[in-house]
Amino acid sequence: MIPAKILLFGEHIIIKGAQALVIPFPHFGGEWKYAKKEEDFQKKQMDLAQFADFLAKQNLPIQFDTQRFHEDLSKGLYFDSIIPTGYGLGSSGSVTAAVYERYVIDKKEQSLSFLKELFAQMESFFHGMSSGIDPLICSVQQPIWLESKEKMQTISCLPLQYASLFLLDTKISRSTSPFVKIYLKKWEETQYESFLTKYLFPESNKAIQNYAKGDGRELFHSIHNISVIQEEYFSEMIPAEFKKMWRYGLESHDYKLKLCGAGGGGFILGITQDFEKTKTILSGYNLIRL
Repeated sequence: MIPAKILLFGEHIIIKGAQALVIPFPHFGGEWKYAKKEEDFQKKQMDLAQFADFLAKQNLPIQFDTQRFHEDLSKGLYFDSIIPTGYGLGSSGSVTAAVYERYVIDKKEQSLSFLKELFAQMESFFHGMSSGIDPLICSVQQPIWLESKEKMQTISCLPLQYASLFLLDTKISRSTSPFVKIYLKKWEETQYESFLTKYLFPESNKAIQNYAKGDGRELFHSIHNISVIQEEYFSEMIPAEFKKMWRYGLESHDYKLKLCGAGGGGFILGITQDFEKTKTILSGYNLIRL
């Protein structure tokens, strides 16, 4: 199973040089299967055939056995994914990582930076442009701390103490691009840039450190601070029907919410010191405990 991924901390601000933490999310994933006659897999199979042709034409630093790829497809191979699209969970990254794992020729241990660049070229088939981060995390299946555009490392995170992280399903599918454009437009305002750089960047970095240490108490405090900033400076990214819930979290000690990825829908990340109580408060919504 190739897992999904979650951009846990650093959403949007990673574009401007802030640190970020991305983790694998095995709650969703995909795997290779051979279709039974009654299964409708033609569309998936067609996409993969085009992907194989794309890889064969690219000037990649390593080779793929695209002939065997086509042969397997002709026998009914397809990638069975349960990763929801429009949630920022790396659905195309999972496919890209799966193709790499199965069809790369003479696979060797590679550096994270090498794989990131390779995956960026591969995943461009789906998006036209890719950072390579999604398939990277799906492939290595370990948390990756992005310290800068050039520097990254896998890290071991301690189990979280005194708090629980959860994902709240908004049931809203969205595209990342419009919300990134909103952020970049607002970044042109000097006051906006100055405030986020001074306050949000260090608070997000602190959250990464607290998560890695498993310090739930300090992480709860960090996410509260991030939530306050996002409510004011990222309001367009918070779906309207969740703003009252967001405000309740800030005014109470029951839970805190922050964006997970681009915002606008998908999942919202939450933290609570009493998960069962929070499930009762948010009983009308699907919560997934991390």
